[in-house]
Amino acid sequence: MLRRADSLRLIASRLELPELKVMVRQPGLSEAYRVTIHYHDGRHPDQVATLSRWQDNSVMLSVGYKRVRHHPLFEYPLELERFHDFDLAMRRLGFDRRDDQPDLPSFGEDLWLLERASGNFSHDLVLAPRLADGVYGWLVAAVQHHLPQAVRAIQPD
Repeated sequence: MLRRADSLRLIASRLELPELKVMVRQPGLSEAYRVTIHYHDGRHPDQVATLSRWQDNSVMLSVGYKRVRHHPLFEYPLELERFHDFDLAMRRLGFDRRDDQPDLPSFGEDLWLLERASGNFSHDLVLAPRLADGVYGWLVAAVQHHLPQAVRAIQPD
């Protein structure tokens, strides 16, 4: 049976992006987060944002969009402090111990896949940001606050 997270990972695959747990095995890459967004009604192109921290302490946010001509990949260099602030927020919220948001709808809602990988460790969870409350609402707020470029929707071609 295909997990919801696996179906959302297909968005990154269609953008020809490696799986996050494979990507972090690149020499020099220390840790990465990924936010994959599926818009249920097609009002915006689905998107994948990957936040990468390298061993030289450089940080890059790459955002790709499905259904946009040639699948452009926009890259934003970020300050190390911003990565640390986001990472700290995710750790305080217990991201690595959380399961998918309970009672996810089968249709009619936008879905996010949040992932983190480092070395041989990887974790993911799926949530519906509009319906997220409690700790799941705080996870959505942390992404929106620390990584606004990662969740910025664009209009299709």
